[in-house]
Amino acid sequence: MTNARLTQMRRTARTAPSRVHARRAAEAAAAAAGTAEAPTRRPRRIGRQRAPQRVQMSVRILLEDDVRLDAALEKTGLYLQDGVTEALRGWFKRLKIPVLPVPEQPARD
Repeated sequence: MTNARLTQMRRTARTAPSRVHARRAAEAAAAAAGTAEAPTRRPRRIGRQRAPQRVQMSVRILLEDDVRLDAALEKTGLYLQDGVTEALRGWFKRLKIPVLPVPEQPARD
């Protein structure tokens, strides 16, 4: 097992009993106060967070442009994805390309 996994297991073992104890104490306090229902929480979402749909593509750029791109990203503090998106939007605005509707994607099973 990796060190990260062992650390995660230790943290879970250390905090799980206290969470269970706190939940049971809250249920007992609610029952003593006369309210039959326990405080509700939103269910936790499992999986990746939703983000705008992106199209995967690969481009090759000249070495000198790559060096300039790295310098620009370092100067602005943006990540590569954000820098490319911002540059494309600026280019579209300069060319007066309107925002076009996105075609519907068929649902994946």
